[in-house]
Amino acid sequence: KKEIKLKKIREWLRKEVHQYYIQKLDAEQKDYLEVVSNYIEYYNSRAFRCKISFYSTNLLKILGLSGVTLVKIIGNEEIDFSTIAAIITTMCLVLEGINALFRWQEKWVLYRNAQNALMREIRQFVVREGIYQDEEKGFSLFVETVEGIIDDEARKWNSYMKEQKEQKNTGEAERGE
Repeated sequence: KKEIKLKKIREWLRKEVHQYYIQKLDAEQKDYLEVVSNYIEYYNSRAFRCKISFYSTNLLKILGLSGVTLVKIIGNEEIDFSTIAAIITTMCLVLEGINALFRWQEKWVLYRNAQNALMREIRQFVVREGIYQDEEKGFSLFVETVEGIIDDEARKWNSYMKEQKEQKNTGEAERGE
């Protein structure tokens, strides 16, 4: 089901970019726009996966913690409430740890921002708006801007990974490993 939705989104992106924008461009510009379209698809699919993962783990936590309350309200004497509560809260702690480890919400925002920035630049470039009004300099400015967006996303990703590694090393040092 996810793949079908992703496929529809990809088709829509390609149709939007190609149908309305690419008609007036030369071959080099069309080729580069195809590359940018692939980046947009990549960022979109990654953002979608991170969003689903973030919502899924948080939904499981909410349901689990609600289940503890429900079990307490039911109050069946045959059910060992303390054991069930311990299992469910442990599961919620594990899910919270997974969220912290994979940082899905941060990645989701990072990927979505990169996608939106690329789409904005494509629209401005093909209609010759903003910094792209000059036809001679417009394409080189477009390439420079797009590469800056991609580089910025990669830099932020590396920063997240470095921070995650430092947190892991700090945790190991505190435990004396």
